[in-house]
Amino acid sequence: MKKVLIGLCVFFVICVMASMCDDKNSTSVATVDVDSPEVEVDTIGVGNDRLAVIETPKKTWNFSFSQDEMTDTKNIWASLRSDNYVNQDFPYEGDTYAHLTVRYMKKYGYDVLVQIDRGQIIHNYGSSNYVSVRFDDATPKKYTFNSSADYDSETIFLNNVSDFIAKAKKANVIKLDLPLYQGGRPVFTFSVDEPLTWRTE
Repeated sequence: MKKVLIGLCVFFVICVMASMCDDKNSTSVATVDVDSPEVEVDTIGVGNDRLAVIETPKKTWNFSFSQDEMTDTKNIWASLRSDNYVNQDFPYEGDTYAHLTVRYMKKYGYDVLVQIDRGQIIHNYGSSNYVSVRFDDATPKKYTFNSSADYDSETIFLNNVSDFIAKAKKANVIKLDLPLYQGGRPVFTFSVDEPLTWRTE
């Protein structure tokens, strides 16, 4: 009888210990309901239907508008900043980007301006004032230019405007060299996802 009682006690102790082990194991694994709004879940890699999609904005011509106070007509600018820049020597040191602008003003019509952040675009006399422009993979073409009315050394106006605009309306990449004072003829690149599409608003 005594042996039977001892055997029952040992069996009871074993059962209790086994039960405690099961309880510990059952609480060591956390279950998470991924559909619960209280749980933040990184959906990257969870499944194709839950991947986060990040869209980068298209690179296009930047348009700005103003109203001419004298004529109440609309002035329109379509502009690009070059993808690359050059570093010049003193006193023009620093990153120098080029800016390409197609402008419409009723009193002047259409213009194509090229500007730099700092420095001097070399202005000579006669037909030696030119820049070479390449639209996409086409053969480079020379465009002569004029100085601005106030002889700003950072700004020039290209000639043959209608031809330039027509080509810009078909090109995703425009490369243009500029004659810079003590800076040679660096090539500036303007790239867009969509060619120039003229806007009026």
